[in-house]
Amino acid sequence: KNLLDACGAAVAFYLVGYALSFGGKSGDTDTTFIGTRSFARIDDPSFWFFQYAFSATSVTIVAGTLAERCQMAAYLCYSVFLAGFVYPVVAHSIWSGNGFLSIDNVDPFLKSGVIDFA
Repeated sequence: KNLLDACGAAVAFYLVGYALSFGGKSGDTDTTFIGTRSFARIDDPSFWFFQYAFSATSVTIVAGTLAERCQMAAYLCYSVFLAGFVYPVVAHSIWSGNGFLSIDNVDPFLKSGVIDFA
């Protein structure tokens, strides 16, 4: 099941997740809900792997609640959806320069962004 998490998350994050997270326009100041370019393409492999590790971790954290409670096909769909869409939307919102919760677009109380919103 852990290998399934890792493989499913890698494929989903490579094909769509990375683009949804960090595929925005770097010079543009408009805020966006998700990224719109760089699908199935990696510009910086080390940054991609770093972000993939967080995406896969988000899948495995919730996996403990589903242990032996659903079919494997349903679990794979859940894993791909979480790594390919849910995590990238949150990552884009907070860590992308174009995200609406980005430190560049709001003025948080303690200047720490994610901690202030948690």
